[in-house]
Amino acid sequence: MITKIMRKFIKDTKGLNTVEIVVLVAIAIGLALIFKDQITAFVKTILDNILDASAFTISLTPAP
Repeated sequence: MITKIMRKFIKDTKGLNTVEIVVLVAIAIGLALIFKDQITAFVKTILDNILDASAFTISLTPAP
């Protein structure tokens, strides 16, 4: 009997309900607000490393 219920639950293709989506979005926003400073520092560090001016310097010394 339980296996029939589990199979029916697994084969259910109704998709997500609006309430579930709203709850997931609320959780994501809450986590973003809680960890705002850490997220900002992380993104800033990554962008600083990517856009570092020294990485784009070209050596004008001729090859031997």
